[in-house]
Amino acid sequence: MECNYYDILDFQKLEKLWKINFINSITGFKPANLIGTRSKNNKDNVAIFSSVVHLGSNPGLLGFTLRPQDERQTDTYKNLKENSFFTINSINIDSIDKAHQSSKKYTNDISEFTELNIEQYNYKKFNAPFVRDSDIKIGLKKVEQHLLYNKCILVVGKIENIIVNSSIIEKDGNINFDKSKIVCISGLYSYYKPKLIKKLNYVKS
Repeated sequence: MECNYYDILDFQKLEKLWKINFINSITGFKPANLIGTRSKNNKDNVAIFSSVVHLGSNPGLLGFTLRPQDERQTDTYKNLKENSFFTINSINIDSIDKAHQSSKKYTNDISEFTELNIEQYNYKKFNAPFVRDSDIKIGLKKVEQHLLYNKCILVVGKIENIIVNSSIIEKDGNINFDKSKIVCISGLYSYYKPKLIKKLNYVKS
């Protein structure tokens, strides 16, 4: 196998966008999600993220990272300062184009739900908006946030509720992504459809 080699000095010489694409894609497939938030004035926001990570099952914790907020505070960040509730929604094949456009910087008075024609779904009295056509919708409450080495912010949320397309839940509790329309992402703008290769037995420690 022929390889390219890069070290810390090489990183400094790489063209900026090439380096961003390279570093963002070397870890492979990541979940592509729309995160919904609501301001104290009930203005709803939704934006695409590829940084959602599982942090534990009991209690159920998920995290995601926000870019540094020094120069410009995003609506997601501002809303989470005012209202701790947020949603994480899967992205379906049919919604890729609209979801991708939510990464654009919109002014505070514009809701991405309206601007991009992303249909909103409100569940009972949960104080954050879901995405109606998502096969998986997760409602969370922010319980922690941490400033990282690069000034990104890790937001940790406790799962409050989950709404899942019943046809993709297997008997053992796993989600069968082959039966869903859910996509994943690599880098900043390359979308993929995952495929099950094999299913093995749970390994007990």
